[in-house]
Amino acid sequence: MAAYEEHQGKKDISISEYFRGDYISFQLLKSAIYATVGFALAVAMYVLYNMETFLEDFYKMDVIEFLKDILSKYCLVMAIYLVVSYFVYSYRYHRAKKHVKQYNQLLRALLQMINIDRKGRKQ
Repeated sequence: MAAYEEHQGKKDISISEYFRGDYISFQLLKSAIYATVGFALAVAMYVLYNMETFLEDFYKMDVIEFLKDILSKYCLVMAIYLVVSYFVYSYRYHRAKKHVKQYNQLLRALLQMINIDRKGRKQ
């Protein structure tokens, strides 16, 4: 039990202190921020990698259409990422609650053993 408290227990206990909706919402918000940063970096790397072609075709291309294309790809990436994140964090929440419940049952059993032992010593 001490090993659980020091390692996985810290994470599980901190997760189980949240309500399910609050925990998942907070994690989805963080995921959305990370996905946005990641997508922006990917677009920047794409533009930098193809800078010569991009600058040559910049005046020929339809900028509005280009931005619509990027926005639609962003929405697709964000939707997929958030759906996957929802299932991952929902699973983590339920797993943490289950582990904390088992941990509490073991603590109650240990407390009962200690109380029985103390009663036996007093007599």
